[in-house]
Amino acid sequence: MAHADYDCCAVCDSKQSFSYDATSKEVVCSYCAVALAQHGVIARNGKELKAWIETADVEVMRHILSEVGFRFCYYQNDVDDAVRANGIEMNTESRLVVA
Repeated sequence: MAHADYDCCAVCDSKQSFSYDATSKEVVCSYCAVALAQHGVIARNGKELKAWIETADVEVMRHILSEVGFRFCYYQNDVDDAVRANGIEMNTESRLVVA
């Protein structure tokens, strides 16, 4: 999938590394990995984050994602799709989870 020129964090959507074949939300940056772990969530990549999203209680997930600064990406991806599948939407200006 086309995703500009940078791989982005699966949580905060920040640029992680330059790539000619960039992917959307397949890595978790070290800051977000620590922030998630402080809430008892171990996710080292987008696949593990998606697995947690698909099994977590929706209100707990909403709270944790809000606390760690989850941002939706401009590009379609599996992580954001999993969040939306739980009925969680984003603030259109900030791309943050609506708490």
